[in-house]
Amino acid sequence: MQLYRIEMDDSITPLIVHPATAIFGDTEGAVYPGYGHAPLATGVRAHDWSPDGKRLFYVVLDAAPQATGVRHGEDVVIERARRRAPGTATASIYLRSEGRDTLIATRPNNDITTFFERNFVRWTSDAVLFNVTDVDPEGRSRVVTMAWSFAAKTARVLDTLAESAQAIGPLGGQLSSEGYGDRRELVEAMTGGARHSYGHLPFALDGRAASGVRSADGKRSIVGVRMLDNPRFGLIVLEPGRLRTIGGAFSLNDCDFTISLSKGACIAQSQTQPPAIAEIDVVSGRIRPVASVSPRHERLSSLRVEPRTWTNRHGNKATGYIIWPRRYVAGQRYPAIVITHGTDADERFANRENQWEYPAQLFAERGYVVLLINEPSARENAEVWAARLAWRNETKAVAPETMRQLIWLNGVASYEDAVMELVGTGVIDQARVGIAGYSRGSQMVNVTITNSSLFRAASSGDGGYLEPAFYPDVSGSYDAVFGGPPTDPVALMHYRRLSPSLRADKVCGAVLQQVAAPLVPSIDFHTALRKAGVPAELSLYPGDDAASDETHIFHIPSNRLGAMQENIAWFDYWLLGERDPNSPYADRYTVWDKMRDEAPRHCGTPLPLKN
Repeated sequence: MQLYRIEMDDSITPLIVHPATAIFGDTEGAVYPGYGHAPLATGVRAHDWSPDGKRLFYVVLDAAPQATGVRHGEDVVIERARRRAPGTATASIYLRSEGRDTLIATRPNNDITTFFERNFVRWTSDAVLFNVTDVDPEGRSRVVTMAWSFAAKTARVLDTLAESAQAIGPLGGQLSSEGYGDRRELVEAMTGGARHSYGHLPFALDGRAASGVRSADGKRSIVGVRMLDNPRFGLIVLEPGRLRTIGGAFSLNDCDFTISLSKGACIAQSQTQPPAIAEIDVVSGRIRPVASVSPRHERLSSLRVEPRTWTNRHGNKATGYIIWPRRYVAGQRYPAIVITHGTDADERFANRENQWEYPAQLFAERGYVVLLINEPSARENAEVWAARLAWRNETKAVAPETMRQLIWLNGVASYEDAVMELVGTGVIDQARVGIAGYSRGSQMVNVTITNSSLFRAASSGDGGYLEPAFYPDVSGSYDAVFGGPPTDPVALMHYRRLSPSLRADKVCGAVLQQVAAPLVPSIDFHTALRKAGVPAELSLYPGDDAASDETHIFHIPSNRLGAMQENIAWFDYWLLGERDPNSPYADRYTVWDKMRDEAPRHCGTPLPLKN
């Protein structure tokens, strides 16, 4: 990855070319293996222009030599379950101005913000602000904001949380969304403590939305937001004494604007609208598509996709969508599949973070009612937010039993109640309900099927969090959730109440795990399921070669296709009793038959009959 300038006459000029010595991605020997990226030789990691176009912030990576010699203690522990040690690198952050490049920071390998996430660069009249991750003396990670002064040519760490906000308002202050529930207060905090409120609004600032920008004259700011009812991304335009929204049926992401912020371009898309480049007239708010990204997808006849907000038995709300079968007939009951991955169900087209290898549209075409369901909002109320903060910050501020209820069982209640609402209206056949999710969704699938008797089939993609065997890798996180290691008798009680492998005998359906690497937590869960007599399949998808694993996102096209085909075969078999002789997984039917015949019948509803 390098950086080039493409001129209006189509000429291409190298802008920043840096030796691509650091391999970034989820592969053995790469920087940050396990973070879900395809292997990629990286020279330029990120860049950002100042609003006036006169300064360029950019990050380059340099691989460090592979460590040799004997290693001890924690340096050995981190290599657990790896065939080869992870690579290391340093990140150099530069500022280009008036044709000169100035090194403004050098960051170590443990700065996840610089290496993996976004620095959230913000420009002021006298400094450039950017986020980095520091590790405190106790080993906890925290995100802080640094400011490089153009005049002093030095960097300092900003002191207050308000200064670490990700967008700057027209008054020159930091913008933040505050409060809980369906409406969040948009606040601009100025230096000196003054605060200006734009009111309680049905949207919030969100790191996945378009980055905030401010005009060179400081009279206008444009900030990306996420709506709270029907999750889609839009823009707000802030001017002194005035706030306007730009958006509508489509989500607007990946935006850029002219220096004056009068015109812009964004990617416009939705659940049924493929991505298109759209021109944004900031003054009028008009959105005009100018180029299709995928004309082939636009020719498809879209399915009916209905946005929904569900309120579970605890009063907490979860947003999402129902994808209806193409030939849906009112009064007829249908099989159903719940798909989840955290909070990624929104107005983006076939977004892999939500669907992963679960082809939601194909399931609907095959007659399933598909529910794309987000977790209940972390900002639903102060109690839920406190639990999320304790989990994220790895503290013991919230009791493990409260954590279990507010973060995991709260989500289980949302999935169950969403399904039962449609059972009650005669839409869903309660005996034919499945659930699927990857990553965070995999974690929720594993907890759901070990705490609910509703789901007859499940597909869990590349998860394993909450398993006792994972403690050495995420000890701080587990201490917050369980109160300590599984070797602590008091903490062990909490593992028994939440860890899926310790609750395998509670499962009422068949469980498929699709994994990118043979990691111990997934294997432990599978082993526990089989020992409990639960029908369970564990499928390991291969890497690029014998010395590497597939990545968390399944970047290899043949694996992605195969995982989708396996999911179709799996749910059709366990929910419909159907077997396709042309399926690439047809040879597994005899294995599944045997598991089905040996499965205990302790959940009240029999598994589907063989055809």
